[in-house]
Amino acid sequence: CMDVGKYIEALCHDLDESVAQCDVRTEIEEGIVIATDRAVSTALIVNEFIANAAKYAYESQSGIISVKVARQGAENFTVSVRDEGAGMPDDLDPRNQGLGMRIIASFTRQLGATIEMKKHDPGAEFVVSIPLQAPA
Repeated sequence: CMDVGKYIEALCHDLDESVAQCDVRTEIEEGIVIATDRAVSTALIVNEFIANAAKYAYESQSGIISVKVARQGAENFTVSVRDEGAGMPDDLDPRNQGLGMRIIASFTRQLGATIEMKKHDPGAEFVVSIPLQAPA
């Protein structure tokens, strides 16, 4: 088992240094301990969302990507990734996107999680709600 917040914070720190045009900021609630394989899957989802934000939201400009990890009730936690870039097209169908979204969808199913897309002005936010325990 491991603290998923600390793990994602370390990942975001590494990504902040490697994604030059983006400032990756974190707001992490520590003490959310889950199975290691679930933490790794969660981190891979975060990695894909950050890569997508760097590629699409800020393709020709710099910007901020905010990552939050927080407990949600007794049985879940949420991970949100928000950018302040170009936003999502109105006709975006996440089931019909490239490899990155397919990877996210696959790990989301594996975790028994749900994803909510929120449009902001500017930008977009993805909120993943994940059970602390693996689905039975």
